[in-house]
Amino acid sequence: MDTEKIFSKVVLTKPESQRASHSSKQAMPDHLVRMGFNENPYGMAPKVLEAINESAKYSNQYPDFLTRKLKESLADFYHVTPDYIVTGSGSSPMIELTGEAFLNPDDEVLMCPTFGAFTDMAEVRLSKSVIVPLLPDKRYDLDGLLKAVTPKTKMVVICNPNNPTGQYRSYDDIKAFIEKLPKTVVVFMDEAYIEYATAPDCRSMLPLVTEMPDRPIVISRTFSKYYGMAGIRAGYVICQPEIAAGYQKLPFSMVPKPAQDGAIVALGEQDFYQEAKKKAVAGLRYLEDELEKLGCEVWRTQSNFILFDPHCDCAYVKDALLERGVQIASPMLLRVSVGTQENNEYFIRCMREILAEVNK
Repeated sequence: MDTEKIFSKVVLTKPESQRASHSSKQAMPDHLVRMGFNENPYGMAPKVLEAINESAKYSNQYPDFLTRKLKESLADFYHVTPDYIVTGSGSSPMIELTGEAFLNPDDEVLMCPTFGAFTDMAEVRLSKSVIVPLLPDKRYDLDGLLKAVTPKTKMVVICNPNNPTGQYRSYDDIKAFIEKLPKTVVVFMDEAYIEYATAPDCRSMLPLVTEMPDRPIVISRTFSKYYGMAGIRAGYVICQPEIAAGYQKLPFSMVPKPAQDGAIVALGEQDFYQEAKKKAVAGLRYLEDELEKLGCEVWRTQSNFILFDPHCDCAYVKDALLERGVQIASPMLLRVSVGTQENNEYFIRCMREILAEVNK
């Protein structure tokens, strides 16, 4: 088979650094402590799980393809009308759908180093990813992005708080940035982790969708992180109705019926999720403090994960943790997701052992 005639050149020549890699140093432990996928260790609210289990009884039936009840629930929650909502099976499919909706070959997509799905979104459509370096404190460089705008700029991606750094730009900073952009540039705001933010000025840009109707602003959200539904798959974007209508003309990712029913219930279980957030934030502060005591450089976070520099070989530390049954991630440096307090403490014990070995 002549694959070069089937697949695009971009797909065939994807850089090695972006391909999945697996360590062969050690077999996967039987009981893995998962602290690398930014999952919610406290899971779904009990009523959400009940709704999903009940809904699963009818999985022989197709779900509502138009997700009407889910859109109505989201619209009520955010005080908009349902025609502002586009749904999909998680935020990653919504990123792909956004690329399909807006991008053409040779368009430019501006971003700082962030979630890898955004460069994929651009490259598979033969658009150009223009990467502006982060500021020294690992925040998005909004001024640098403005300077990088050209007549070919079609979209600017801002992940806030950013993955994998956990850093953010304030509501006022981002609003001022958007006001300076050409009105033809699409602003894609990835807010997958915004519910974990505790800083008063780290806020959703959702109000701008209605306040700036003449600017194409798309807000991406998910039920995977804060709502603990990563394995269920439900996500959505909020945008002006004219843009939402354009999305609806494209092939979409079906939202399973259990995901729709669970997501509707989840929106009403804020007391449960606020308590889970308190535990997550306490766990994050513990991890930040303890990693700093171990001599690591830590970027204190507004998300449910922490970027840190152990000041030694990151690959070695990651493999050494895996040997001890702890899985973390290594975008840029090292990134650890908050776990239960028991798992947080075990991770710190492992880090203490590993760094002691390195510093012998």
